[in-house]
Amino acid sequence: MGTNEYFKGNEDLMMHLGCTKKDDGNVSRYRLPSENGNSWLVDVKPRPGLIITNAYFTLHQSVTWMCEIEQPGLWLCSFDCGDMTIVEKGKKTRQLQRGVHLLVNRGKSFKKIFGSEEPIRYTAAWIFSDFITKYLKDRGWVEPLSIDDALNWESHCYNVPELVLAFEQLKYGIRQKEPPLMYLETKIIEILSLIVLNMGLNGYDERFEKTKRAKFLTYQNMKFIMRVKAELDKNILSPPPIRDLAVIAGMGTTKLRLLFKAHYKLTIADYVRQEKMNYALRLLWKDDMSIQNISTFLGYESPSKFTVAFKKVHGLTPRDARKVFNL
Repeated sequence: MGTNEYFKGNEDLMMHLGCTKKDDGNVSRYRLPSENGNSWLVDVKPRPGLIITNAYFTLHQSVTWMCEIEQPGLWLCSFDCGDMTIVEKGKKTRQLQRGVHLLVNRGKSFKKIFGSEEPIRYTAAWIFSDFITKYLKDRGWVEPLSIDDALNWESHCYNVPELVLAFEQLKYGIRQKEPPLMYLETKIIEILSLIVLNMGLNGYDERFEKTKRAKFLTYQNMKFIMRVKAELDKNILSPPPIRDLAVIAGMGTTKLRLLFKAHYKLTIADYVRQEKMNYALRLLWKDDMSIQNISTFLGYESPSKFTVAFKKVHGLTPRDARKVFNL
């Protein structure tokens, strides 16, 4: 017997945590017991097969939640902070870091482990196969978009600033008193479309030019490059120097720079800048932090230099971003 996320979203988990529930049409709002402080979770169900969640809660002890979802689907999560781990059979355990993450469900059980060290904050969506199929069928489109396709999606095609921004917009939509269902559904389609676009562009030039051996990644190279990225993600505000990263990768600094860019389509410096600006986008939601505070926190010499870096990644200034989100 499977768990019932397809029909009930996070209801069973929230009831397990002792939450109170308030339903309002397509929206379910859960509030954790008062001893958990200001802790809550909101599920919105714009369409059958689509559940969008915004979570903001603190736990007093870790909780392990076993999921056995029969319906195939994708779980896309923009993780802000906290201690949350995904355990899938036959795969490496993933402790989520800040960024966008993907889980492809094909009926196998998996675990979500929620820690108690710090507040857990994320915005996520369960996008089930029948929602995708119906959306495409209604429009008569044949697009490379299915659960099986998602197994080949690479992290640098969905963990990008455009998706972080889209999830932040989703968060703002969910937190409204009456979430606009059409907007939320359309934003999910935008997210999926961006991933399909990024996958289509991924490695286009390299398909026809395999003579660039200096940039060719062996499987072993790829493992070390991914280890370097994981090391950067641990402390993106104060990343290790390139020499230390080269030691982790077991190669020279020049080769590391070449292979990192070949795999992630970004230089190491650009990746660090991108992730800092993704972090900055989330900090803009904190009412008690001015743009100057955020600039200093991220290590910029002045708000003007921070603004230039932010606009280069997100296409608008921090001040304009706050206006867009009505902050």
